[in-house]
Amino acid sequence: MKDKKYEIKRIYYLLQGIKESIMYKEHYIPQKVANQFNNYVDELGNILNENLHGYKIDFSERYESGSYNPYSFLFQLNQILTYLENMHINSSDYQISKVGYLYNSIEDKELHDRCGDILLGETAFDRAINQATQILEDRIKKKANLEKTNLIGIPLVSKAIHAKIDQTILKFSDEADIQEGYSFMFKGIISIYRNQTHHSLNFKCNREYALKFCSYIDELLKEVDRSVVVNEK
Repeated sequence: MKDKKYEIKRIYYLLQGIKESIMYKEHYIPQKVANQFNNYVDELGNILNENLHGYKIDFSERYESGSYNPYSFLFQLNQILTYLENMHINSSDYQISKVGYLYNSIEDKELHDRCGDILLGETAFDRAINQATQILEDRIKKKANLEKTNLIGIPLVSKAIHAKIDQTILKFSDEADIQEGYSFMFKGIISIYRNQTHHSLNFKCNREYALKFCSYIDELLKEVDRSVVVNEK
């Protein structure tokens, strides 16, 4: 016999299937779909041992043709989906469907591989910030050919990405103010995020924050890859 958690998830995805099938119906929801929806709500109520009658479609609201207003139907459907998401769907399956588009948009393979299991996990998302900044720092060090030095953190970034074009190793722009902006930006990222997550466990964030941060680092890694090595020492 399948466990309770599996059955809840099964009905959740079946309800999601109904939602997908009716999203583009403009005029009516047929009676058989309303019956199917109510049956799922009844089944879910039995599994949870809860009274979910208030989530069901009221047959008195149907049109004379026997069909239902799609907006009213979606209102009821979204209520039960939101209830399940907030109260019972706490596995990575739901989280992946919720934020998967951000995760899949990360193009850098190293970032994707090293942060993927953290982002799709359940807790301690600050580890993704730690790994992302470590990857960024390592990429800067390799691109600037500073691997044989002991430089790390701000000293590394300050040498590799100097605010002045005639002193930098990695050039991001021929315009002095833009080069200066890149220098400040990379030093800010390392100072704020790298140092906090490498030297303590006090930095806290949720999954969405970590995903957005990794997406931003993904763009910065592209900038590093596009930079030009000059004034190499």
